[in-house]
Amino acid sequence: MRPLKAREEREVVKGSFTVWRPWQLKLLELCQGIAVSTPARQFFTQGYRIVCVQSGTADFQYQNTRASDQGSEGTFRVFEPGAIFTCQKKDSTYHCLHIDPAWLQQFAAEQFHWEQSLPHFPSHPLFDPSLSRAVRDLAARSQAPASRLQQEEMLLHLLAPLLLSHAEDAGALPQLGREHPAVKRAKEYLRAHYVEEIPLQELARVAYLSPFHLARVFRQTVGVPPHAYQTQLRLAHARTLLAQGFEVGYVAHETGFSSESHFAQHFKRNFLATPGSYRKTARF
Repeated sequence: MRPLKAREEREVVKGSFTVWRPWQLKLLELCQGIAVSTPARQFFTQGYRIVCVQSGTADFQYQNTRASDQGSEGTFRVFEPGAIFTCQKKDSTYHCLHIDPAWLQQFAAEQFHWEQSLPHFPSHPLFDPSLSRAVRDLAARSQAPASRLQQEEMLLHLLAPLLLSHAEDAGALPQLGREHPAVKRAKEYLRAHYVEEIPLQELARVAYLSPFHLARVFRQTVGVPPHAYQTQLRLAHARTLLAQGFEVGYVAHETGFSSESHFAQHFKRNFLATPGSYRKTARF
């Protein structure tokens, strides 16, 4: 199976896409796609992302492995914070739950007395019909009023099996702690200066590599070139500002985009929604 290649040109996206925050909780975000077809697109995750495909097909390229997920009851994937993956959807109906990593770590510590770092999950598809149903139930019920007790019971019903049955020992993950030190320095610099226009020469100086060597090793390690990583950082911060209710033009300026139209183009390509519609439905 050939690797998926993300495309930058404008292509038709079919289907409908809705995003909202369950009970306006700012640490969770739910998305529902119905009969969605998209070209291959790269995604960058700031938090955990649980994807449950109910029907159709979703082709994923993740950690140098490509797989085609056929919509079926019980199958889902978990993408971890910082993950970059490529996805192409074909008439796909799905739910996607975004979870703040610090909140999930706190939940694991309070409920199960875990003292380990952030939970780690396998990169391959997982199977758990009850968990998939819990995601669907959360999506169906989270737009209606619910008591604090009911909210917490539903989240526990979803997150407890996720952590107890599917989380792995992060210490056993071979690639942890082995990131190229130059790439680590470059990523830290980009995170600290994501709004700014950063010349490759400046980034290379921070990383103690030549521009050519940095560009090559960064892409090999992260999966995208430095400029694409910076764009994803900008979009992640933009989502937070939009959810807080800031105007689209202000958000575009504050996150480093050259214009509101340039920002809207990138935002819709990545999130299948315009910044304005996202601001209305994902606000907390």
